[in-house]
Amino acid sequence: MQIESEITVQRPAEDVFDYIARAEYLPEYVTYFETVTQTTSGEAGVGTQYSYRMARGAEGTFEWTRFERPSFLQWEGPPVKAGPGSTRPAGRWELSQAGGATRVKLVMAPTPGGLFKLLAPFMAAGMRRGNAAALERLKQRLERGAGPASAGEPS
Repeated sequence: MQIESEITVQRPAEDVFDYIARAEYLPEYVTYFETVTQTTSGEAGVGTQYSYRMARGAEGTFEWTRFERPSFLQWEGPPVKAGPGSTRPAGRWELSQAGGATRVKLVMAPTPGGLFKLLAPFMAAGMRRGNAAALERLKQRLERGAGPASAGEPS
């Protein structure tokens, strides 16, 4: 399964990349994440690992598997059990400069297992809606000035 969503953000690619690369900010714009915590030390890069808890209770981990500032971030994680199925998280962010703005492409490429294989078309439709909303929230946060230096400030 692969779901692609795009949006243009009126910020330089470096700013967008630096914000997205801090995966602990995911709950600020992807509402199905309750928490995301970096579990390895140091600055984000290839091999940086995160644990997460979804709003519906599922828990799992992922890590950056490709990290090319300011244009490309890729992640993967082990399968996460949820009821009668599982999903192995995977995807990528592709950023490209568009004048003074940045074209942001989110590609979700999870691998469903168990009953979720049968439900994949329904899951994909929900993911498309969720990704569009998440990208709109990301755009709003970044265009208001959010970023690694100011992300902890109230919005």
